[in-house]
Amino acid sequence: MDDPPRKLLLSSPVLQVANTNTVKDRFLFLFNDILVIAKPIMQDQDSLLDTTKRSPLNRKFIIKSVVQLRNLRFNADRDDSQKKSLSSSTVREHPVIRSFVLQFSREPDQAIAAFLEKMNSRDDPAMLGQMLLKTLELDRAKLGEYLSRRTSKFVLKAYIDGFGFAGMRIDKALRVFLQSLHIPSPSRSSHSSPLDYMIDAFASRWYEANASIVAYDKDLAIRLTRALVQLNEVLHGGIVQDAGPATHLRRNVTSRDFIDAFRRYDARCLVSDEILDKMHTSIRREPLSQARNPATATTPSYSITLKRPVPPRLTYRMQSEPIILRLGQADPTLVIHLHGQDLIFDPPFLTFTRSAEASFRITGTSLGPKTLNFSRSGQNALLYSGLPLSCPVLVERSFMRNTFQLAFANHTGAKRRYMFSVDDPVIRHNWTVSLKRQIEVASAVPVAGLNRFHQATDDVAFRVLQDALILGDVEWEKNGRPVPGSSLPGSGYELVNRSTSRLSFRNCVNGSSSAHVRSKSRSAIYHRQGLGKLEQQELDALLASTEEDREVPIEPMTRLWSGKDLEMVCQQNSVIPLALASLRIGVAANGTSHS
Repeated sequence: MDDPPRKLLLSSPVLQVANTNTVKDRFLFLFNDILVIAKPIMQDQDSLLDTTKRSPLNRKFIIKSVVQLRNLRFNADRDDSQKKSLSSSTVREHPVIRSFVLQFSREPDQAIAAFLEKMNSRDDPAMLGQMLLKTLELDRAKLGEYLSRRTSKFVLKAYIDGFGFAGMRIDKALRVFLQSLHIPSPSRSSHSSPLDYMIDAFASRWYEANASIVAYDKDLAIRLTRALVQLNEVLHGGIVQDAGPATHLRRNVTSRDFIDAFRRYDARCLVSDEILDKMHTSIRREPLSQARNPATATTPSYSITLKRPVPPRLTYRMQSEPIILRLGQADPTLVIHLHGQDLIFDPPFLTFTRSAEASFRITGTSLGPKTLNFSRSGQNALLYSGLPLSCPVLVERSFMRNTFQLAFANHTGAKRRYMFSVDDPVIRHNWTVSLKRQIEVASAVPVAGLNRFHQATDDVAFRVLQDALILGDVEWEKNGRPVPGSSLPGSGYELVNRSTSRLSFRNCVNGSSSAHVRSKSRSAIYHRQGLGKLEQQELDALLASTEEDREVPIEPMTRLWSGKDLEMVCQQNSVIPLALASLRIGVAANGTSHS
């Protein structure tokens, strides 16, 4: 038939994402009514990278799945667990949160009790600490008062942990923490200082986040934090609580004086002179500051808005799109500093001398979850609010950028859910648009709308196609063993015996594997092109694990199809229902004439 009902609309190589560290080479063939998922076999690995041809004759495939589009579930978006968590934007817009903010400014305990009741939630310190961290509109003085209570110690722990202080120098982390709240002054009836309690709690949590990268223990971390606060007290008279120009130093404490004084607690020099000198210089230049108390503030506050927000995901060693911050007007005194472990910021700090807008880009230098923090400096720094206190960012491998998901029941009836990735966003757009459109077309005519004969012929033809492409008939010897290299005449495939083959993953990646030998679990081309090349060092570390992990057994009998023959067989199969319908009409006509 010159114009078969089934037509090939789109085909291209893709990566199947097995998990955040592993991908498999796949090839998708989209027809107007079915989708074929194939595994490419490459004698020449460079052939798969050539996307200029729809079905090159030199490509061979193992068919993994064939699914009717009407039974395919498509999702263009990622399942994002971060969307389910509390973000600054969702917190700000939620009516329950707005009510909570208003009530918290009057009575924090009642506000928290009412919030938990409305949310039908139990008393969860971790959740509450995160919610307090994300709710930027809270009264900072009431927040400091609540967290400085001994009864709130578990909430305070979760609040501090939410900043993600891993890898941040302790004096910089202290600035970020202090600018997030207003610590109350000690009462006459109390024998302890809220500031001392909060500083010790901060130091303990900072140490827990950095225990693997510092040479000292928690006690010394607490002493170091106290020393920084005492240095600030001597130099500037205390923690700054309101905006204003910098004052003259009260005493001239040199770096050497500070280092010598601290050595009484650190005789083994676990905190280096270099680090102590940098901390001294930082505090001498800019005093520690905390959020203003709204009840005593005499000047209005100004808002900083994120015109373009921080992305929840970054691609490993790929610079992000610009993140844009905007003020009401230019302010030459304000500087916003950017902090984050294994994150490179360009530029490392933002100024607003000539413009009310400033932007920066982020590059992640290691994989996994990271946290971006902001701190403000300058005489007007405390007048500004609105910046998120912490921004979680996930640094992912490049194959997680342009993805889409498919779900279906395979030929055995087992439910499958796959994520596929492509390198080019244009290719992803083509796939998402085509899949969505063709699924809608295929689903427009419900199966129940077909007569029983047409439904039966469609089902039979599709089952025949699945059996031919995936299962198929194999020649068997008399002893019941399959014949190596056997094939059916004109079938367009070859059968390869690899029952004793084992594949070294390292050889596969280096391109030295023999013909048809392919890893079942990892891509052979991902680390040979694009951003995947940048991850080769981490891949080598993964390969060096165990021999069992490096060698993957190959399926014993595998049928190989060329792209051209696959297209031909699928098109020929689509004629079966028409042929059966013609036979039925002919039989019916003959029966009528005989009668």
